[in-house]
Amino acid sequence: MTKWATTASEKWNKWSAYPPTSWRGKIYTYGETLMDKISFKEYFLKEIPTKSEGALVSKVDIVVPSVLSETEVLNDLRALAAAQEPYHARWIWYCCYLLPVSSLFTLIPVIPNFPFFYNLFRVYSHYKARHGAHHLQHLFDRGAFEVIFDSELSKFYQATTYASTGSTTPNQNASSDSASNTSERRSFDNRTLESGLPLLEDNPTLITDSDIARMATYFQVPTFESAVRRARHQIIANASKPLQR
Repeated sequence: MTKWATTASEKWNKWSAYPPTSWRGKIYTYGETLMDKISFKEYFLKEIPTKSEGALVSKVDIVVPSVLSETEVLNDLRALAAAQEPYHARWIWYCCYLLPVSSLFTLIPVIPNFPFFYNLFRVYSHYKARHGAHHLQHLFDRGAFEVIFDSELSKFYQATTYASTGSTTPNQNASSDSASNTSERRSFDNRTLESGLPLLEDNPTLITDSDIARMATYFQVPTFESAVRRARHQIIANASKPLQR
């Protein structure tokens, strides 16, 4: 299943080369918009290997900045795994029920059955997320983890703290970037804010997309930047929505 998903993802990414005005380009743009609406929690859990895939993993490192406490991190991860496993288990079945309905779109000639393929992708995505949550709980139950406070990662968060207080940061590189980051902290992806108000737009303690790009370079993880950028935009959009009265 993972091999099929990888092949499908490679073919889908090739559509990004088509002009935005072409029908393939328009479908790709719309599809990416749908992908951006999928919860970042699901993307995170999908990256955790299943128990069978990670059978040889004896311990995992949880890398965090020093501004967070170990207890806070572990409690949040445990709560995430406990809540998301039954959630994704339910949605696997919901999407499976919709597969026969979406398969009817194959009767339309010429146009590929995108509803069916998207629904099939959602089945796989929920499956991976559910098993990722299950494996995460398994690692916690075994105590097979170690929390590591990374000093380089902490500098990105310390820079935002100094910017909010007006203090002088001990990190000269972060200080030189503060001016360029200020304007970026005041602008967010309109697509993620279209249903809310930009209430956080003047908050200088938020890490920026530039910070995330530098983190990706530091950790040398190709998928890091897009995943964390998506999480950042979703969190901002959710926190920016006005309270319901």
